[in-house]
Amino acid sequence: MKHIRHIIILSLSLLTLYSCETIDLDKTENPNELSPNEANIDLTMNAILVRTGDFTNTMGAYGSELTRLENMFGRNYLNVYGPADFNLAWNQAYSDILNDIRAMNSQIENLEGEFEKHRAVGEVIEAYIIVTLVDYFGDIPYSEGLDQTNFTPALDSGSDVYIAALNLLDNAITKFQLPTTIELETDFYYDNDYGKWERLANTLKMKIFFQQRLVNPGLIDDFKAIANTSNFIQEGEDFVFNWGSNLDNPNSRHKIYRDQYRLGGPEGSYMSNWLMDKMRNGQSNVEDPRVRYYFYRQVDDVVSNVDPITGSEKRCIVQTIPPHYDTNNILYCFPEDNFGLWGRDHGQDDGIPPDGFLRSAFGLYPIGGRFDDSSFEIIDGNNYGAEGNGITPILLASTVEFWRAEVALEVDANPGAASQFLQNGMVKHINYVQSFDGRSVQSFDRSTIPDAAQVNDYISAVANQFDTSNAEEQLNLLAEQFFISLIGNGTDAYNFYRRTGAPTDIQPSVELDPGPFPRTLWYPSSEVQANPNVSQKSDLTIKVFWDNNPDTGFPENN
Repeated sequence: MKHIRHIIILSLSLLTLYSCETIDLDKTENPNELSPNEANIDLTMNAILVRTGDFTNTMGAYGSELTRLENMFGRNYLNVYGPADFNLAWNQAYSDILNDIRAMNSQIENLEGEFEKHRAVGEVIEAYIIVTLVDYFGDIPYSEGLDQTNFTPALDSGSDVYIAALNLLDNAITKFQLPTTIELETDFYYDNDYGKWERLANTLKMKIFFQQRLVNPGLIDDFKAIANTSNFIQEGEDFVFNWGSNLDNPNSRHKIYRDQYRLGGPEGSYMSNWLMDKMRNGQSNVEDPRVRYYFYRQVDDVVSNVDPITGSEKRCIVQTIPPHYDTNNILYCFPEDNFGLWGRDHGQDDGIPPDGFLRSAFGLYPIGGRFDDSSFEIIDGNNYGAEGNGITPILLASTVEFWRAEVALEVDANPGAASQFLQNGMVKHINYVQSFDGRSVQSFDRSTIPDAAQVNDYISAVANQFDTSNAEEQLNLLAEQFFISLIGNGTDAYNFYRRTGAPTDIQPSVELDPGPFPRTLWYPSSEVQANPNVSQKSDLTIKVFWDNNPDTGFPENN
């Protein structure tokens, strides 16, 4: 009964979200929404929590495309995304989430502390949102950005916003430790377990400390202080937004599922050839046990399904390999063993061919699609696998282990400790991915699920390779495994790539000279047009404050 009640509330929240979602580009009060005195605090909280998942889904896609977790459509980085592309995410952050938090807090102010847990959850969400905005855009309006009487808020430096986020998290932790008065009516993330919310707040603090390690090395001590207490999210406490499986009124299924599992076959994002090849061929030719969860193949062979003369289904089959790919023996067109994995190379921007019943789709993890049991059935509808009951990962327990591995390797020069943290991260993530077996309502050949021996063989192969490699190769291996764990939200991959430049052997763009790699993204055109205090960047080489790597030629393999 409780589960059904949560679905009903989620559906109402989604209905509110999608029926009222407009591109209201001014960060002022939405005239179509209730005033703070009229709104229901729990419904406002529900909207905040749902919209956080939606915002993450929107922003994480940019990081995924830039780091080869999904195909990036476009050959010149300067033009892959335009300023208008970011209006939606900016609006989600300011008008939908942050303004709702402030409106909710205004109501709570008059209720004598009864809703302090609501306020604490709001502070955690606010900290997450503003840090994510800084990581993608750099300096943002914040101290004046939510003042509804100020239509031209000034930019705050990214470092100041990070400090504000730490203050929010400290305030939230204090509230989580107080006796509970009124709980959230529906907590979509931790079911009113405030110990988990406190551990999440500490984990976000770890991220803020760790993310600044290049410009403020002393903060690594603060990172380690929390790590040594184990008071951060543990296995089974992943911060993820769970989508539903409802098809209509409203459609609560994962947004990518809606594009992929439809009549006529998958639309939208292509799978990344680099990621598919990396997982299929694994380490020492030991296949990654997550590959059948990540990708669903509609065909068992690529070449035989393409017209050898016209290449109409997949033009790269009949095109000349780019010289810089050929010279450097770079993966091109499809994974080298022709396993039926059908995707695109980084930056490939050919038109959409008749490949709806040929291309590989997202699988069971993370979007709630279909597990690949080598059945090779085409997708021609919307009732497959877990029927969209997937997740948007926001912050995973495995991610903390990869952070700790980076610190051990790059700060402490302790590859032995780094190897153990790397293995811990892999174990936690593979365990989480394999937990999705139970989400599928469609039967499949369960004998194709990798067993414990296959999982152990893969982890051992990676660990052995790591332990026998030099420092650069070790960082590349760590990067690859971290990236693999981040499918569904590439924000931390984008941060890692700008912070370390690894993996240096990642697939480059099909364009020989795609221009400088974006160190931050354009400011949304809506903000630039409405706010004279926000000037558009001259190009995408403007760096976020924690990035002190070389201004040009970094990352070297773009």
